[in-house]
Amino acid sequence: MEIKAKCKYDLDSVKALTHLTMYKKSDPRKRLIFWSTAFAILFIIIILEIIAFGFDTILAVLLGVEIFGLLLIYFWYFIIPKIQYKSLAKMQNVENQYIFCDNVLKAFTKSQEYNGEAEIEYSLFVKVYETSRYLFLYQTNNQVFIVDKNTIEGGTVEEIRNKLSAFATNKYIICKY
Repeated sequence: MEIKAKCKYDLDSVKALTHLTMYKKSDPRKRLIFWSTAFAILFIIIILEIIAFGFDTILAVLLGVEIFGLLLIYFWYFIIPKIQYKSLAKMQNVENQYIFCDNVLKAFTKSQEYNGEAEIEYSLFVKVYETSRYLFLYQTNNQVFIVDKNTIEGGTVEEIRNKLSAFATNKYIICKY
């Protein structure tokens, strides 16, 4: 039985992949809120110390480091996915079509710039991550097929999960977001 799916390499899918690589199994939004809260509390403590005890160069340095850390977290969460998307160049918005067969995945890429086909045995996948919206099939640590779970036809996500997890036993990871 063949199950079909596809995914367009748009900003949303690239953002999901970037957040997955940054946060692994944890929910990126919750992690951003956690770190924002932690930095806000640290910021308030430093400001209260400055008000209570006066200006101190150590507190000023801590405040600068804290602000830099907060900006770095927001940069990684909001800006890096856009940079990754722009780096796709001619591959932006390319749509891949997938056919999940019994032992192999057939992938087709068709666009004005690129046409290609690949057939990959499930056992060759290095790892597979599943989020609430996407499946990320790692052919190598740097090559990923993104499958939009909303586009699955002719089967269910559970059937795909069963096929992939049978071959990638300890390498199939379900993320809880």
